[in-house]
Amino acid sequence: MKSNRFGIVLLCLLSSTCATAKRVPPKPVAPIVADGTRYSAEGDGNDSYVVATDEARGRTLWKVKVFHTRIKFWRGEEDNQWLFISDLKLDGDSLLVRDEKNRCYSIYLNTKRVKKAPCGNVFPPQEPRR
Repeated sequence: MKSNRFGIVLLCLLSSTCATAKRVPPKPVAPIVADGTRYSAEGDGNDSYVVATDEARGRTLWKVKVFHTRIKFWRGEEDNQWLFISDLKLDGDSLLVRDEKNRCYSIYLNTKRVKKAPCGNVFPPQEPRR
């Protein structure tokens, strides 16, 4: 009888630990439309992209990888290490991108070149990721 109780308690503890390790889904990022082109964020947690789509035709014009998240096996659950794009903002001939760790990148739209950039006061304050 005692071994059954111990098994049930152990099972409950293990299942609750696994359940708390899951990451909440990322908040949706509103696309930006300018001059007939829609810029949107895509990604799977490992790789994050910005995709430019022709609004009239619905055809993808280009897709640029903004950042890659290196998963470290010793840091626990993979999904808790995933990072996503949290904000987009158009700034002249550049698209500014912010990730969930409050790191910023600039995509030069004429060359599609990605470069790390300071966030400054471009984006509103961000809630910490849970």
